[in-house]
Amino acid sequence: MLFAGIAALALSGAGWAADKDNAPDFSLQGYYRTRGYVLKDFYPDQEEAGKMMVHRLRLQPVLDFQGRAKFIMMADAMDDVVWGDNASLAATSVFAGDPSNTGTDGATQSSFELKRAWMEVKLPIGLIRVGRQESNWGMGLLSNHGNGFDDTFGENHYGSTFDRAIFATRPVPVAQTLMGKAKVDSNHPLLVAVGVDRLVEDPLTQYYGYACEKNLIQGDSDKYDSRCDTDGDGITDLEHDFTDESRTPEQRQADWVMDNADDVWETVFVVQYKVEDANLGKKKGKGKRHKSDLTLGTYVVSRHQDETNSDVLITDVYGKFLHRGVYLEGEVLNIRGRTEGITLRGSYDPYGELANPLYKEANIWGYVGRAGYKQEAYSAIFETGYASGDENVADDQFTGRPIHPDYNVGLILYEEVLARVTAQTWSRDAEGLWSNGGVYNSRYVFPTVTYKPGRNMDLIAGYLLAWPDKPDGSRILCMASDFPGEEEKCTDPQEDLAQEIGWEVDIGFKYKFYQHILFSAEYGYAKVSNRIPLENIGLNPDGKFQTFQSRIAYEF
Repeated sequence: MLFAGIAALALSGAGWAADKDNAPDFSLQGYYRTRGYVLKDFYPDQEEAGKMMVHRLRLQPVLDFQGRAKFIMMADAMDDVVWGDNASLAATSVFAGDPSNTGTDGATQSSFELKRAWMEVKLPIGLIRVGRQESNWGMGLLSNHGNGFDDTFGENHYGSTFDRAIFATRPVPVAQTLMGKAKVDSNHPLLVAVGVDRLVEDPLTQYYGYACEKNLIQGDSDKYDSRCDTDGDGITDLEHDFTDESRTPEQRQADWVMDNADDVWETVFVVQYKVEDANLGKKKGKGKRHKSDLTLGTYVVSRHQDETNSDVLITDVYGKFLHRGVYLEGEVLNIRGRTEGITLRGSYDPYGELANPLYKEANIWGYVGRAGYKQEAYSAIFETGYASGDENVADDQFTGRPIHPDYNVGLILYEEVLARVTAQTWSRDAEGLWSNGGVYNSRYVFPTVTYKPGRNMDLIAGYLLAWPDKPDGSRILCMASDFPGEEEKCTDPQEDLAQEIGWEVDIGFKYKFYQHILFSAEYGYAKVSNRIPLENIGLNPDGKFQTFQSRIAYEF
């Protein structure tokens, strides 16, 4: 492949180390942060507020040769590991001294995990990036790198990472050069990129696409399937579900990487027009010209898998404008296509009326829009957002998906309550349907104000109000009136439910000192309505929740 060949050339500079003048520059980026959580009134029998603290050490070394060739790694140590010995490493807990590597889910975490490693090669016609790398687009609703401390409230925990080869170029200066223009605009704002992601070579889950039951006789049972009758004697001799999740890595055939039918891959297309610090205003005479920022672009992904007849097209459009303090920003995404690969428990009904119980037509929407006014000392932003829901994931329409969990909205309603609701009601077998703290099956408004009394100090306040999109009757309770003309979609209608999911008020204080130390303190109070079955999952049924969270980080 072209990408692989160029990557090999880029790495062939092993002689750099032997020649000091040609040695790449080394730099180390990253941070250490610890975050404390106080959760009050979350559980009925909780007499005192629950408290915990978690770590993360992020290291990102960079080798840079004259800005033309880079090698970048990212590793996390103690990634969201809870403070203390939580694995009984000490025989008696009151004598504990050496802490464990226990995560917030109670499982042991790897003490050191290499998460990303990629190279970048700058060519006269563009930039090539190859390897396991971060991915980020727009506001981060679909693809979010999860780096740093860029959220108004909350913390990044996940981050999008892909095994990717991508080429980016500015087509206008390339065309100008080919046409022999004397003046080439090398910084033209139009950028185009094309990439390929290799998502799966061989899923450990064995996909069949049909179920088998033993000892069914041809002609006597309408469930008889000749694919389950390996010896052709008219009696089925195989038994399995639509998928088999018991396969181990040792059971893979020697040619497992050569089986293309089960590969999942995607092609990425990016077109972006980005202008920063552009001069807008009067061209003649007196008058000050004002700097403006403008970004417009689209991120398109085509995802495919032969084995499950999956063809999905993702379109994400992003725009941002800032001029004389007037601020507009928005992102809209749509995921559309067909698949037979969603076999998470609860997402299909093998004994329903559908001809193909695994077939899904996907049509998922999400958006966030912001408008406001920004000045150096203060800002006021009105935000509204939406993540489409799915009232029945077992039918042939798949319409629900949360916004990326590292796009944080508030501290409690999405981040804590709905994250717990989806995790407990979907269970570990359907982990792919959890919200993980992202905006889920709802629309919301989230106005915020920020005041900067000093150069390194921020005071922030926000109010969040959210309404359900398509209540499913389990995670978000429904009324018949939620589906005008289609009341049957609410399979377990309730009475006297609130229109909203809930509301919350958040306030925050952030301060940076000694150029590297970042401190934040955040408080949230939420009132969750009877739309959420809190008592069913053991949460405080009166719906009043409080949290205090604080972070201190050293960023380098």
